Amino acid sequence: MKKLLVYAAASGFLFTACQKEDPSLPESQSGSKAPTTVTVSPVPATFQKKVLIEEITSTTSGTAPQSAMDISNLLRAHPGKVYAVGMHTNDFMANIQSNRLLNSYSSNQTTIPCALISRLNYAGGTCLSPNLYTNAVNGSLLKPAVSGVAINSVINGRAAQIDVHCGFTSLLNGSYKVTTYLVEDFVTNANTAFYQANSYNATVGSPFYNLGNPIINYTHNNVVRMVVSNSGGDDINPMSLIPGGKDVLTYKIDIPQKYSRSSKWYVVSFITNNSTNEVLNVQSGLLGTLKDWN
Repeated sequence: MKKLLVYAAASGFLFTACQKEDPSLPESQSGSKAPTTVTVSPVPATFQKKVLIEEITSTTSGTAPQSAMDISNLLRAHPGKVYAVGMHTNDFMANIQSNRLLNSYSSNQTTIPCALISRLNYAGGTCLSPNLYTNAVNGSLLKPAVSGVAINSVINGRAAQIDVHCGFTSLLNGSYKVTTYLVEDFVTNANTAFYQANSYNATVGSPFYNLGNPIINYTHNNVVRMVVSNSGGDDINPMSLIPGGKDVLTYKIDIPQKYSRSSKWYVVSFITNNSTNEVLNVQSGLLGTLKDWN
């Protein structure tokens, strides 16, 4: 079984105006270790199909609040079946992964915000406008699940170890990769760098009507803070691509400083087909816990 060890340095910096101390780990996670008796279950006979939304967004985009609401509605409509991450560009939370995805999956006409839905081509495009999110997600959910992911992570002070388990229920040909993100959810910060532009401030009937432009203390969800794996994913051992097969990739990271006191760390891992770029399945779990197959 292949085991890959990757050391990732904290990628984001914070200016002192954002917060005076470093509440990077919630009380339930700070300095804790997962019990040694907690282990990932054997590879199941079937997996539940899940969909990944990779949104490209920015605090400078006035239509970003509506895009974020559309995604939140999809998460509520499909609990445990749809996961989302937000990759920022052209703002303080910018992550270089957003530019990588835009360069790989978009055209010159792409506008921000947009989102990749399991990295599938839909209606002639891959980085889709918000009006296409729902149909693309619903279509992706109908695809069979031939693989699945389980995540077991342990926090020790400001360091974490993340074990990503990739399981398979079918014989697969070709090459496959697993990509892992560290995500900060529920980011709210009073610093002006986190204000959100709002094109709907004067639109009567909009949920963002009269909230200000920009919106102060806006909550940014599922912000990608670190690409834990290689940016394009890490190779899965081809010997594991059989019914009941499994590969485990292990990463050790330094946990970045949080943007927000009340936010939470999550790990999002997903398997992609190296030829088609399609996301076969995805899993998300709270950092410092076990998220088993489901």
